[in-house]
Amino acid sequence: MPTTFPGRMLAALVSLLLLLPYPPGSPHNSATIGLAWAEPVGAGESAQVMETTQAAEPSEAGESAQSNVATDPAASDPDQQLLEKSLSILEINQELTRVQTRKDDLQKQLSSSREQLAEQELLLEKRKSRAGAALSDYFMGKQERTLGALFHTRSLSDLLRALDLIDLMARGDRQAITDYRSRAQQLRSGYAVLKKDQAALLQIEQTLLARRLRQQTLQSQLEEGIDGSSDPEQLRGQINELQQLWESEGRDKLRTYFRALSKAMNKLPDWLKDRPNYLKLDKSGYTLTLPDEALNQFLQEQDPSLAGFSFRFEQDKVVAAGSEDGLRVEASGKYEIVEEPKNGIRFRISELSFNGLKLPQETIDELEQSFNLGFYPGKIISFLKIDSVDVQNRKLVLIFKLSF
Repeated sequence: MPTTFPGRMLAALVSLLLLLPYPPGSPHNSATIGLAWAEPVGAGESAQVMETTQAAEPSEAGESAQSNVATDPAASDPDQQLLEKSLSILEINQELTRVQTRKDDLQKQLSSSREQLAEQELLLEKRKSRAGAALSDYFMGKQERTLGALFHTRSLSDLLRALDLIDLMARGDRQAITDYRSRAQQLRSGYAVLKKDQAALLQIEQTLLARRLRQQTLQSQLEEGIDGSSDPEQLRGQINELQQLWESEGRDKLRTYFRALSKAMNKLPDWLKDRPNYLKLDKSGYTLTLPDEALNQFLQEQDPSLAGFSFRFEQDKVVAAGSEDGLRVEASGKYEIVEEPKNGIRFRISELSFNGLKLPQETIDELEQSFNLGFYPGKIISFLKIDSVDVQNRKLVLIFKLSF
């Protein structure tokens, strides 16, 4: 049978390849020549790689599927982020109410201050007229003429009455000048306070605007997230339940814990006085080493509501958490030294959560402004001052220096 044109071409190419010289180092075996040129590893290794590749293909596909689920922890549960945003919206609403109240109170105070200053200006004009008349009398010589009248008295009794009259007139003039100066100083002070209050009002208005903008942004993100979820109705129901739980019980429980902690911490210095084993004196000075177990014992002794609350000292970190009736709150942060209003340490919160959901910075700021979880050593020994604070594993270490 005649050979076709493609067949003849293929035969010619094979013949050409067989006539080419072998590459250096290639095995002199025409059966393996195609592999000898292209093979980077041995044939056995190549087979092993191929087998490994084939065996690995299903595993890589499985890992790829898992990687789409187990990515960034924050991004792996978008529903949790939406729940946290719903709590943030509630807390920003609370903050907006507080800021608006401060703004209204300050506006009323400013209006009252303006009215009072206007009245003071009228009174000051009257005092100014009287003080001006008194000063005019001095410069125009009226006082000298009044004193000259003393030489025209006819008797001792007339002289005494004249002296009394002159003294009364002089006292009235001095009082008029003094009143004017006092009123003028009050007016200047009033305007300074007014200017300060106006600046505070401007700051509050800016804060209010920023809070509202953040609230609108979060609300928009929340709605987009709900609409884009697999089950919007179920997610919306979860958000409503969470918000109701937080507003009916969660917020009050959080404040109850912090209120009790604030009261208890005021009693800590007296409690430590009766337990001197925690305070030691060495060559470097006084050192207070307080285990978290001892602190928790103290707290539970002070208030029954703190029975489910405890502190945990970790390296450079303080964790305070409490749970009751299915509600759990947790705050983590650190102690830092403060000098105002007096030397001590205060607990600064870096993160706050409710039932595992993060609460916004607005909640943290409000708690720190309302409740002081500080410790002030002056109540133990008046001449001690905290020089350094170190949070270690399971204990708090304070180093004091003398302060006279």
